[in-house]
Amino acid sequence: MSSTLLAVGLTLSSAAAAEGVRSASMLANTCAGCHSTHGASAGEQMPTIGGMDNGYLYDVLRDYKTGVRGSTIMGRIMRGYTDREIHAIAAYFAAQPWVSTDRVAVATDLHIARDIHARQCETCHEDGGREQEDKSPRLAGQWAGYLEYALEACREIGHRCRPRKMGERVMELSDAEIAALARFYESEK
Repeated sequence: MSSTLLAVGLTLSSAAAAEGVRSASMLANTCAGCHSTHGASAGEQMPTIGGMDNGYLYDVLRDYKTGVRGSTIMGRIMRGYTDREIHAIAAYFAAQPWVSTDRVAVATDLHIARDIHARQCETCHEDGGREQEDKSPRLAGQWAGYLEYALEACREIGHRCRPRKMGERVMELSDAEIAALARFYESEK
């Protein structure tokens, strides 16, 4: 009987020790296939997340987990994590350095997009999209392919886009304006 209690005790302490094994970097490694090990995505359709605001990243990941933010795969991945683990993943990527794309914009796009940015985006995405906080991600240096996708998705759901004022503003933009704005932010470093 005492050996059974000892075995149960050892199993419980092994399980408790195993919980501590899942470090933030270990948890974040599941993201490497799309976002790279340190969050500097090498693919145009995947956002760079390294160096983004911790609060913003946590909110986005939690929204994927709860289904508030639509996805093809992110929702399924995030449902496998506890809120504590999601906090750890967000903190890990927030602590990484931001790595901008190396792309430059076409001059005609810059003129159109700077005007759109000043009129529609500057109040939340200051300094050409470089400033960020828990409600506004960094846009400067982000991949244009991802930004265009994200802006189109926001426009599609309109007032349900979070934050709501972004949905309202993006609904006013044409496909050409969205494409120009995405290329503008991609070229900002």
